[in-house]
Order: sequence, then structure tokens, then C-alpha cells
Amino acid sequence: METSYQELFRFLDQLGEKVEELTALQQEKTAAVRRDDLLAVNDCMKREQVISLSLRSMEKKREKLLGALQLEGLPLSALTAHCPPELRPEARAVVERLMGRYTVYRSAATVSRNTLEINLHEIEKQIARHEGRAAAEQPGGPLADIRA
Repeated sequence: METSYQELFRFLDQLGEKVEELTALQQEKTAAVRRDDLLAVNDCMKREQVISLSLRSMEKKREKLLGALQLEGLPLSALTAHCPPELRPEARAVVERLMGRYTVYRSAATVSRNTLEINLHEIEKQIARHEGRAAAEQPGGPLADIRA
């Protein structure tokens, strides 16, 4: 039984490493947006997709591990209470580590999203100004075809 819990703990640490990868990627994307480096932003988004695919396969493994321990549907926050008493300190540490990593990721993702949204709004304003100038530069009134 303990081996299965140990396997779950190792898995949760691996999941935490993926979350850290995503955090670094969010920070990299934020920096690229601030530099107006669209190629780097695009590269970050492609790498996010790759990590997203690996997270999907990890989700299947998580379900399998929880099923083997008869913990299906158990939220991460309740894991410690469902572990054997001798494993609770380790479970608590693993859960706290993963939740801390996730909190940092959410913060970095929020900054990245906000930075991207601000830049997109600025682009929209510039396009609107450009379109306004282009309309103002055209001769007044609609053109009439007077060929008869």
C-alpha cells in the first residue's frame, strides 16, 4: 500500500515540475509581450500547447493512481486526511509544495494575460486611429460617377 502512495507522491512532484515549467513559460511570454516580440510570444504559446498535451496524459495517470488507492474524485486538499497516519506528514508536504507551485503559476498567468490584454487594447486603439486618419484624408463626400 505504501508503495502506491509513494508513487502518487512522486507523481504529484512531477506534476509540480510541469507547473513550474508553465510558470517559467508565462514569465517568458510576459517579457516577450513587453518587448513586442510576436515570434517569441508565438513560440511560448506553442510550447504551452505541448505542455498542455502532456498534462492531459498526466491526468489519466493521476486518475489511475487514485483509483488504485480507492481515492477517486478526491480533491488534492483532502489527500492528507485519507492517507495512512504514518504517511500524512509526507503527504502534507507534497500537497503544500504542489499547491504553492500552482499559486505561483496562477499569479504569473494572470500577469501574462493582463499584459497581453493591455497590449491588444493598445493595438486596437492604434488601428482605430489609423483608420480614422485614412478616412479623414479621403476627399469629402461620396464620389459620384457622372459618366453619361
